[in-house]
Formats: sequence, structure tokens, C-alpha cells
Amino acid sequence: MNKPPAGNGTLVSNGAAPSLRAQPLDRIEPRLPAALSLEEMREEVERALAEVEFPAPAGAERLAEAARYALLGGGKRVRPILAMAAAQAFGIPVREVLPTACAIELIHTNSLIVDDLPAMDNHAKRRGRPTLHRLYGDDIAILAGCALLSEAQRLILADQPGPAELRNRLLQAVLEATGTAGMVGGQFLDVTKYRPHGRDDLERLQMLKTGTLLVASVRCGTLIAANRTDPDFDSFAASLGSLFQVVDDILDETGKASWLGKIPGSDRLAGRMTHVTMFGLRGARETARELHERSLESLAEIDARTPGSTQPLREIADLVYRRKQ
Repeated sequence: MNKPPAGNGTLVSNGAAPSLRAQPLDRIEPRLPAALSLEEMREEVERALAEVEFPAPAGAERLAEAARYALLGGGKRVRPILAMAAAQAFGIPVREVLPTACAIELIHTNSLIVDDLPAMDNHAKRRGRPTLHRLYGDDIAILAGCALLSEAQRLILADQPGPAELRNRLLQAVLEATGTAGMVGGQFLDVTKYRPHGRDDLERLQMLKTGTLLVASVRCGTLIAANRTDPDFDSFAASLGSLFQVVDDILDETGKASWLGKIPGSDRLAGRMTHVTMFGLRGARETARELHERSLESLAEIDARTPGSTQPLREIADLVYRRKQ
């Protein structure tokens, strides 16, 4: 069966399930749903996020307002799109993934609120707008982050189609990726000025901070589509997560505040060890090139075994690699 063409889109802006060995997937005989482009997926995500509600008791309306301000401030929406694109590769309609995809974006948004707080990175702007705590205060910003986390779990448990076992596996994959063994653990190492001991240790730190949630996003897509994780998808996501962070390191040195969304050079000023500070711009760019190639190699394996379009996943890898370097 020929794969449906994917539209050309532009991207504007460890799970718990047992992993099985890669094996050929049964081809889907009925006609596959029309493949969405990256831009179409982003539009679906934005529409769904705009419909997320934060019920608040009388007198607490400003809390819901703060949560929506943080959530609807734009962004690349890479994580929810990854979940949708992974499911689409299996021929599954992306709308079946939307509740979990949105939940992942809510959790990511909370991590940005936390990162921006004065006790953390003390950022004044995020995505070209004042950060949440600058507008609402530290106290309301923290509570808004808590609201985002709670609503994320509700979206998976109450709104995600499928049996209860699937919803539990999805929630466990996301929570393990973002807890002390994942993103929160990486944030702890970051704020306590942990100094990596060489390349492997630096990649471990950055995978915890950034990569684990990207891997979980892809895993959620494969769980919804095929009820299992897949080693080639995991490999693609791990390479993409490392690539995302290496490019971030490069942009922190070379980017401009007008489109970077933060003050350039902030990592170096804060004394953080990055690929650039450890290996120089040339070494970081070579690492980025290798990671990009590795992600495309994984996609070639995926493309040979899945009935749907993998073009959006390829475009994500290309766009992450080419972000204004």
C-alpha cells in the first residue's frame, strides 16, 4: 500500500510499558485517514488547548486566568505533535491522541513556569511575553503550575479514548518521565550546579532535563496506536531529545533575544556546563549533525514497517536541527 502524502508544514515554534523487539507491523487494509501536516497538527493542538478548562471556585478566577495565560502563550508544541505524529505513522487519526498530547503540553508548560521563577532561572520573558510570575506573582504562578499538573492527569484519565489499562499506562509513562527519575531529577541537578564528568554524563543530564519527556511523547503515540512501545521509535525520540538540547546550547551562545525568548548567554553566565562550554561551538555543531543523522536512520527503519506517513516526524527532526543555527 502506498503511503498517503503528508502536507508540507512548518513548526512555529521512561515510560512504564514493556518494550518489545521491533517486528514487522500488520498492514492496515482499510483506507488510512488523511495525513496531517505539521502545521495542521499544531492547529489541532492549539484548538484543543484553547478548550481546556480550569474550573475555579468563586473568588479564584484569577488562578484559572493565570493557568491559561501560561498555556496559551504560543510555542513550538513539539511534544504534543510528536505524540500525534507517532500515532499517525501507524495510520491512526491524530485526534485520538489529542487528550494525552494536550496533557503532555500542560506538564511541559508547568516546567517552564518553574524554570522561570526567581528561585530558579529568574527569567523576565518567555516566548516574547512577560513570564507568569512577573505578571501574577510567584505565589499564583506556583499554584497555576499545580493546576496545570492536575488538569493534565485528568485529561488522560477522563478524556483519553481507550480502555482503563491504556490510560493507566499512558499516565505512568508520562509521570515517570517527569518525576525524580526524569525531568524533575534533571532540574534538580541543574539548579544545584551539578558539573557533568565528560560527554556521557552531560548527555545523561540533558536527557533528564529535556529528552525524557520527548521520549514519553513518542511512546504515548505508539501506545495509543499499537498498544506497545517500539525500540525504533524510542531510538528516534532519544536522538531527537539530545539534538534538541545540543541546539539549545548552540543558540544560547549565538542567538538573539528577539527570537530566542531568553537572554543569550544565560547558561554561561549561570555557570552551567553545556556542549558549547565543554566542546566549543564547532564540537557542539558536529554533535548536532551526528544526532540529526542518527534520528533519520531510526526513521528509515520506522518507515519500512509502518503503514502511515512518517514525514511529519522527519520534518520535526529537520526543524529542530536547523533552528536558526
